[in-house]
Order: sequence, then structure tokens, then C-alpha cells
Amino acid sequence: MSITEDEVGILLTAAGQAPSMHNTQPWRFEIDGPVIDVLLDTDRTLPVADPANRLVRVGLGAAAFNLRVAAAMLGHETTLAIDPDPAVPDVVVRIFLSSRNTPVAGLSSLYGELGRRFTYRGPMVDAPISPWLMQRLSEAAKAEQADLAWLDQEQRARLGSIIRAADDRDVHEEDRLQERDQWIGGDRDSEGVPNSALGPLPARPAAIRDLAAGADHPRRGTAVFESAPIIAVLGTVQDDEQAWVRAGLALERVLLMATSHDLAASFLNQAVEYPPLRDQVRSLIGRDTWPHLIIRIGYPAEATGLTPRRPWQETLNRRAR
Repeated sequence: MSITEDEVGILLTAAGQAPSMHNTQPWRFEIDGPVIDVLLDTDRTLPVADPANRLVRVGLGAAAFNLRVAAAMLGHETTLAIDPDPAVPDVVVRIFLSSRNTPVAGLSSLYGELGRRFTYRGPMVDAPISPWLMQRLSEAAKAEQADLAWLDQEQRARLGSIIRAADDRDVHEEDRLQERDQWIGGDRDSEGVPNSALGPLPARPAAIRDLAAGADHPRRGTAVFESAPIIAVLGTVQDDEQAWVRAGLALERVLLMATSHDLAASFLNQAVEYPPLRDQVRSLIGRDTWPHLIIRIGYPAEATGLTPRRPWQETLNRRAR
């Protein structure tokens, strides 16, 4: 079985909508008949902020999940293997497509959310998420062998001190600032986070990540952020390379389901990028789970700019077989 050029475009456009740290889009793809390989693009890693490529592999997992969603819409059942060939370590995920039939129930219903989901860096409405919906999102994480821990008021307060420590380190480590400056700010049309997507500055202390911290990005307004943010930590029992990919699969399933209910999300991952602070977050949620992503989630209060994506053609490796 082979897939058409139009189907390739649909599949890889979907994959490219996945979130990634600083929107580096650290993926490339190879297609051989019904097999799609998701490869790590070593030119798009963050060796200072993410030296083990943990968050890179989370992004690759998210891209793989989007491929599965698009394939389901096209009528393909999918199976996947993580790190399928030790001799080719750049192939992180291999996805196998079944013969085409009809749209696959479940995953195909999320296809319409791919273009709606984005990282929202503005204030949320001060309104709760229903317990039923929080449970649905937790179940979405569990479907991909991950856990979503919702923080209570005391845990949020403790997390706040960890985030402040991370923010302080962020603006005092020159290597990180230089690396981040390659991807953050300015006018960008295919990668990174442009000024228009940085979101407003908080008018008072708030649980956000200001990616522009330590640099001057003009023309940003201010806003009052929610006083009681809704925060969840996504983690896995294991902390190895395969678990990081599974965290990415879980992340995107959670985010697409959240989008389908008009929720928006952003990240407070500075608190898990420094090993000592990540260990504090692990203690916060219970030491049976390794934290990978800290998600601020809620109903958006205003519109913000979108991060750009590369054309799918630039992510495809075309090779002779």
C-alpha cells in the first residue's frame, strides 16, 4: 500500500501542528509505503536548555500523535513503535498504517482540533473546569500511559516558589539566554515564537512563563491574569527516552481534547528544565511519577497571536529506496 502526495500533505501538515519547546519543530519524516518514520532533527535541538533531548522527544511524540489523528481521518488504523531500530537512533517513532477503509472512530474526531489548538499565553477567565471534564482529560493522559495530576491550592502555592526560582535562573544564565534568543521574538514566519505570540506581560505577579524574559521585545501590552490558575502536571512512571515520547503522545491527546471543549493551554515548564527544581516538582506531585510538563489550562479571556509552522514539504526526507 502506498499513500498519495495529497495524503502525505495532510499527514505531515497535521504532524507539524504539534507543540514543541520554543516551537523549534525538531522533526523530520520519511515515508515508505504504509510506514512513516518520525526522526529527530539534530539541527533543531536545544543543547543548553534540553541537553538530554527530553522535551525534544516529547515534541516528537506529540507530532506522532497528530499523524495518527490525521491517518484516522483518512481511514487508516495505526500502530506505532518507539525507537524501532537501535541501528538508526534518529528514528524515534515508526507508525504503521493499515489499508484505507473509513474514518477511524475516536481519533478521527480530533482532526478538526488540530488547526484550532495553539499555545495560549494570555489570561484565562477566572472560571472552574467541571470535574467531569477534568476527569476526561485525565483519562486522555492515561490512554497514552501517562498521568495528569491536578494541583490544589497548596500545591499551586508551592509550585509558585519553584517557578520563581526557575525564572531567576532563566535570566541569569547567559548560555540559555543566547540559545533562547535564536528562537524567541522578532518577526518569524516559519518557526520559533514571534513577538506577536509572546502574549501580554502580567500587570501583577502571575503563573506564566515569559519567554522574552531577559530580552527587550517592544510593543507588548499588559493584562491581569487569573488569580487562581488551573494547573496540571503531566508525568510518567518511568523516566527514560521511551517514556518521554509517551508523554508527548499523552500531551497532544490531552490538548486536542481540551481544545474540543474550548479550553486553552500554556506551559510553565521552566520548573522542570532544571534537574534540582524538577525533583522538587516530583516531590510536589508524589514521587511515583516523573514530571515532564506543567500545563496551565482554562478558558481564554482574549485572542493572542499564533506561532508559525514550516511548510510540510520542508520536513519530508525524500530518498530513493
